[in-house]
Amino acid sequence: MIDMFRDMKDMRKLERERFGVKCPVCIERLPKAQPKVLLHGQVCRAHKPHYRDPRPPITADEFNAAMAGTGWTQEQKR
Repeated sequence: MIDMFRDMKDMRKLERERFGVKCPVCIERLPKAQPKVLLHGQVCRAHKPHYRDPRPPITADEFNAAMAGTGWTQEQKR
């Protein structure tokens, strides 16, 4: 059970590295702080009004191409 949670944590870390974008509003308003890393469609609640990443969701093909060699894959919807 614990190994599964470690694996999920590792997967989230890889997703943030490969798909994440630094919040542009955090960079503008909080220049000395580390900006939040946002995934597709995620909301940054570090400031008001909240900022939502406008990028569309990742397709299974994009996910599989970016995560190639890591052992993580996503099934395609039919």
